[in-house]
Amino acid sequence: MALDTVQTHAPGQVMATGLFTGRSGIVTGAGSGIGRAVALRLMALGMDVTGTGRRSEPLAETQAMAATLPGRFHIESCDMRDAAASEAMVARVGDARGIDLLVNNAGGQFYAPATGISRKGWDAVIDVNLSAIFTVTRAAYPWLKERRGAVVSISLSGVDRGSKGLAHSIAARAGVLGMSRSMALEWAEDGIRLNCIGPGIVTTEGLESPTAQKMLQSLLAATPAGRATTPEEVAELIAFLASDAGRLMTGQMIHIDGAAHLGAGLHMID
Repeated sequence: MALDTVQTHAPGQVMATGLFTGRSGIVTGAGSGIGRAVALRLMALGMDVTGTGRRSEPLAETQAMAATLPGRFHIESCDMRDAAASEAMVARVGDARGIDLLVNNAGGQFYAPATGISRKGWDAVIDVNLSAIFTVTRAAYPWLKERRGAVVSISLSGVDRGSKGLAHSIAARAGVLGMSRSMALEWAEDGIRLNCIGPGIVTTEGLESPTAQKMLQSLLAATPAGRATTPEEVAELIAFLASDAGRLMTGQMIHIDGAAHLGAGLHMID
């Protein structure tokens, strides 16, 4: 008696094998954390991924982890704050493989009350979390238009309500949301979709220190679902938004945070 073949997936993985075969994407900050998880999941689904980062060593580790996956990994060492370098990187990828997906994941911030943020610190966070994203997204436009592609930008939980200790970063991420919605209107006729994702507390290697663990427990207590978001959950959501199933979703802010943005909020200082 013949039996149907059952395709098995890891928990939470629902996208079809081979979904992105023949497609090309860019994932910024692909050397660790969310960026690495996104790159690996896209490659598992067949996409050729260009991973960017300031240092080549973490990117090489991601490449090694992807050795047996269907999609290929291409390394582009690039400081996204360097506008000319990021524009040149996008052009190289677009000319070589086209661009179906851009994932704006690279970013960074420090925690401080607003009174403790200098103008230099403010400018640095705005530059990496807003201006750099505008530059790379605008640069990708011709190739995204050609492929009727998608852009997904990693934001923060509660970007529309504020977070103590993150005035600079919230301002930048809120700017990305406004930018994405404006571009979603302008580029809709080109078939380009732009969305933002607001993860809650994401479990990455950056939360291993005792101090970080203490903060983690406090933040988890403020999350109604009672647990952190995994990088793999973020990656699966991005795969959905990049797929044809998400072709009518654009200009959205999608929280994947266990309702943290509805509860007490995630605050980095008391």
